[in-house]
Order: sequence, then structure tokens, then C-alpha cells
Amino acid sequence: MDVNQPAKELSFLATLAADIEHALYQAEASNTASDRRNALRTIISAMEGAAWIYRMHILSVARGIDMSTPRMEFAFSETLLFVSEQGEIREQKRFISTTAMIRLATKTAQEMCPGLKVDFMHVGWQKLKDSIRLRNRITHPKNLEDLIISRQDLDDAKAGFDWFLTAVADVMEVTLKEFSAYVADARDIIEKLHAGDPDTVALYERVRRAPDD
Repeated sequence: MDVNQPAKELSFLATLAADIEHALYQAEASNTASDRRNALRTIISAMEGAAWIYRMHILSVARGIDMSTPRMEFAFSETLLFVSEQGEIREQKRFISTTAMIRLATKTAQEMCPGLKVDFMHVGWQKLKDSIRLRNRITHPKNLEDLIISRQDLDDAKAGFDWFLTAVADVMEVTLKEFSAYVADARDIIEKLHAGDPDTVALYERVRRAPDD
């Protein structure tokens, strides 16, 4: 895991949050339907950006502490393996919704950090999902009513985003601590091996021979 990655992630998330504040200010100042739609699109786009950072962070930590598996890698890359009629193993991309990927990343984080809790019964999660549906509706409108976005819709979308961003920050903090603890333990083991600590050397030899037993 890149030691500079956390700082880059925080900078990216701060930029997304600033975009939202600018879009909401514009919508409030103009009080036009067009700017309210643009503000909603900005909020959901920012959420999707945060979700991407979230999933990649969790996957990076899982790799860093040797918990990543082929099954996990395929799931996070939205890839399915299948065998063709010619007997060839092929990959097929499968779309996974943003909300499903958020749940997957969270479950993965909880497997790495068993005490970690994220409340998906919170009203913020429901508001986030409702806002995604609204964004989809104005992206593919069927009539004039589909284009209507109220001030309350924007307030709910912002509340959903804030809940998600808080959850992302909390999970990232916990998983980074887990990664740091793993690195510290690994460094301690390496130092003991170099020093010839008999217990550590014996454990290393048992682990090294285990696949051949």
C-alpha cells in the first residue's frame, strides 16, 4: 500500500465535498430547476467518486495484510469467469451497482476488522439510495414530472452523502490501523528472525514446511 495514498484519498474526497457545496450554493442562488438538477447530479457523482476510493482502499488494505483472495479480486473488479464451448476460460465484465459494491467493500472491511460496525439501517443510507434513483430518473426522463427536483430532494441527497462520507472516513481509519498493526507485527517478526530468536525461527520453519506436509 502506497504510504502517500491516504493523503491523496483525503484530498480527493475534500475536492468532491467542495464541488457539492458550490453546486448547492448555485442552486440556492438561482432557484432554477436546471441548477437543482445539476446539484443532484453533482452530489451523486461525488458519492460515486467516494465509493470508488472506498472500494479501492479496502481492496488495497486486504492485499496489504494478505487477506485478498481470487474470489475477492474478481468481485471487486466486477468480473465473472466462464468456460466457452471451446473449453476456454474467459472473463466477462458484470455491472455491480454502486450500493451493492459499497456493501461488499464494507463486508470485506468487517472481515478484516471484526469489531467494525456500519449502520445500514440509518436513514442516511436510505436517503442515499433514494437520491441515486432520483438521479437516474432525471438522467432518463420520460416526462416533465421526471425532471422535477425539490429543495427537499437536495437536502436529503446531501444528508445521504454526508452519512456515507462519515462512514467511509470511519471505516478507512479502522482499516488503516489494522494495516499499521500488521506492518508492525511483520517488522517485529523480521527483526526477530534476523536476531535468530529461537521461537520465531522455529515458527517460521513450521510455516515454511506446512505446504509440503
